[in-house]
Formats: sequence, C-alpha cells, structure tokens
Amino acid sequence: MRTKTFESPVVLDKAMLVFWQQGYENTSMQNLVDAMGIHRRSIYDTFGDKHELFIQVLAHYRDQINERFEQVLATHTDLRSRLTAIFEIFIDHPDNQPAGCLVVNTAATLNSLEPDIQTLIQHYLTQEKALLQALLIAGQAELEPSVAIDLLAASLQSALIGIRVMAKVNPDSTTLTAIVQQTLQTLPWKEVF
Repeated sequence: MRTKTFESPVVLDKAMLVFWQQGYENTSMQNLVDAMGIHRRSIYDTFGDKHELFIQVLAHYRDQINERFEQVLATHTDLRSRLTAIFEIFIDHPDNQPAGCLVVNTAATLNSLEPDIQTLIQHYLTQEKALLQALLIAGQAELEPSVAIDLLAASLQSALIGIRVMAKVNPDSTTLTAIVQQTLQTLPWKEVF
C-alpha cells in the first residue's frame, strides 16, 4: 500500500492556482497532475474527481480569505481602516497568486457550472455580505444614524466585487487604492476625515 507523500494544503494551493488562472472549464486533470506534482491516482484517492477537487479548492481559498479578514478585525479598530484593509486584501495580493479573486472569477461563469458549485459561490458571497454588515453594525457610531445598514453592506460588496474584477484587468495598485478611497469617502460618515 502506498503512503501519501504530500501535504494536502500545499497541493491544494497548487490546484487553486491552476483553477484561478485557467478557470474550472479550461482546467484538465492533466493540468492538475502537472501542477500538483502528484499522480493522477493520488488526486482521485485523496480529493476525488476534478469537480470534487474544485469544491475543496474553493473551500481552501475561502479559508485563506477568512483568515485575512480575521487579521483585519484583529489589527484595525475603526470602521474606515477595517473597510480599507478588506479592500486591500484583493489589491495587495501575494506575488505567487493571480490578481483578482477565485470566487469572483468563478461567479462570472456561474451559469456553466454544476448547481452545487453555484450554491457554494452564492453561500460564500452571502457570508461576505454578512461580514460587511456586521462590520457596519459594529462601526455604526461612525456613520449617520439614518443609514440603511443592509443596503450599505450590499453596496460595499458590489464595490468590493468590482475591485476584484478591476485588479484582474488593471492590477495597478495605486489606481485601485485611489478608487477604494473615493468609494469609502462617499459613505455616510458622521464627520469628514
């Protein structure tokens, strides 16, 4: 019997990059075998087929994003700096990762994907909106009292999705940061910063 000679998070990172760069539909099992550096049989035995592997990759990616969100909450206390830092997660990405966002890239091709992947992407985006809403509630004292938190959270998420698309199209961080600053400036702050 063979023993596993690889660490799952490491090979999931490699698979994630392939899916992120090529998209689900354009990624073959051979692409994954080549990138992950493990045998096809090991992929099937450990992760299942391409579909099952992609679901695990999406969960792995989401865990990484959630970890970065938690770091933002731990290191920033006011609403403006928290929101700025969340946008920066998708602007200042690690050098070994493509620009943009795997979840948003996948959402753009949602109609061509299996229903369980569609549901998973919708769930991730719902979680993200809930996080933004929770941040707004926690920082509500910094905003005008009449603000509609749910609508503002949806608006911020729309801007956050837009930044992820823009980061892929035009990865100039100076321009993207200026867009974020302008976006946050339009929020109903109690006072001008």
